[in-house]
Amino acid sequence: MRNKYKLALLSLACLSTAVTSGCALSPQIIELQTDSPIIEVQEMSGRSALVRVRDLRKVSDRLGHRGGSQPENALLLAKPSLQQALTVKMQNSLQTLGFGGSSPFEPIKVDLAIEQFEYQCNSGAWVSQCQLAMELNLTITEEGDTFSQPFKLNQERSVATAPRVGYNEEWINQAIDKIWLHMLTSPQVKRALGINP
Repeated sequence: MRNKYKLALLSLACLSTAVTSGCALSPQIIELQTDSPIIEVQEMSGRSALVRVRDLRKVSDRLGHRGGSQPENALLLAKPSLQQALTVKMQNSLQTLGFGGSSPFEPIKVDLAIEQFEYQCNSGAWVSQCQLAMELNLTITEEGDTFSQPFKLNQERSVATAPRVGYNEEWINQAIDKIWLHMLTSPQVKRALGINP
């Protein structure tokens, strides 16, 4: 009974101070999808591909924060890490595009640099705005020829309150798939991969 009373007092205290200072939000673990969003399956080309994904951000274990009164404690953490998830996603995507066989030719080299990945919501008592910014730099090297191009995505959403983990998970995975499809279906990238655009 005493514990319930303490819990009720704590909830009331948090509610009463929400207007002026806001309650601190807890961290969230975001499960990243590694499936390829590419539907068009190519026949096996007999070529193999070497994939390298590099996370160039200062803090590689975080996706951002959900704002609130203490944004530094309301972190979004990736599971698996962003680097691991995008490595598997690229391997799956290249397999869908026909890579993965054995060939006397040198493997094509695919390097993906994560220049920016930042999810953030406004700080303060009431979370009402969230943003997601991504920048990936794709480099493809084949027989001495190198193709490189950056791909960017910026999204912003108005929210009624700090988004729950399911909302954030769906948004982040959909955003990754969007930039991924744009990247791997562009005629320039297909040409660099040796796929007919």
